[in-house]
Amino acid sequence: MKYLVYTLSMIFLLTLNLKGQDALGEVNSVELTKKEKRDLKKETKKKEKELKKEQKKSKKNKAIKIGELPPEEQDEETNSIKIDVNLSGLQSKKSAEKVKIHRGMSFAYGIIELADISGGGLSFADFEWAQNRSGRFLNSSSQSWDVFFNQYRLSKSPFWFRTGVSVFWSVLDFGDLSYVTTDLSPSTERGIDVTLDPDSANIRTKSSLTTSYLEVPLELVFNSSNDGNRGMTIGIGGYIGMRLQTTRKQNYTDLSGSVRDRRVNQFYNNPLSYGVSARLGYGSIYLKGRFALSKYFQQGADITSRPYQLTAITLGIDFL
Repeated sequence: MKYLVYTLSMIFLLTLNLKGQDALGEVNSVELTKKEKRDLKKETKKKEKELKKEQKKSKKNKAIKIGELPPEEQDEETNSIKIDVNLSGLQSKKSAEKVKIHRGMSFAYGIIELADISGGGLSFADFEWAQNRSGRFLNSSSQSWDVFFNQYRLSKSPFWFRTGVSVFWSVLDFGDLSYVTTDLSPSTERGIDVTLDPDSANIRTKSSLTTSYLEVPLELVFNSSNDGNRGMTIGIGGYIGMRLQTTRKQNYTDLSGSVRDRRVNQFYNNPLSYGVSARLGYGSIYLKGRFALSKYFQQGADITSRPYQLTAITLGIDFL
């Protein structure tokens, strides 16, 4: 702005100087009157106002709104590239995007039974082998801890493939008067059986056989939620595992005092475990059933054992 004022002033002064020279080229002193000064000041202010209006108009035309592009100008090159920016739908698209992997861990606890299907039908163990007998409910238990699980969405469908690593414990309880033994005397055969000890002096507060397995569960899961862990969940599949340890535990009191007996890995358990499973859940809570297709004890002509298989129903929770 100041350059414009200086320019106009110089032009005005030069014009006056030229008019003030005589024919001989001599310069006469020219002095502005008060009226001429006022006219010059008004003209300068007028030019300044016009320039400010032009600047405001130019800024208004070049203003860009969010989500829009500036309008094309007349002198824009014909080969310019247009970019259409639309940010309004980014948030909704992100929220609608389906999760591809759901991860977590879980814990389940429930009851266990020994089942026999060797006769063509399903029957459960009785007498000394019976589980969850009256007064000792849940002394026989099934426990599982999914150290971790990964649930993979199959394409964009509501079906998921679930796998991971799990530790499973089976606890078989034999009551107050019975215990598991591998001593089949007077027979010389190898094997395992339950011995009934009717001596009331040896009441057992604990008489159990606990086996732990390291397993890999494999399941096909239906869950229609975006995250894979909301609403109704239905799953079916199986598992395969390796036995880690088997321990017989006995606590009782005899004439010598309190006895705490622990014996490990001497009970002819199968080293490999496999079976089928199914789950029904809502949210992070689920009910799971499993049935072993493998025998709990080793089978063979030189081993005396029952053809029992483990079956369990557990209530579990997923931790995310």
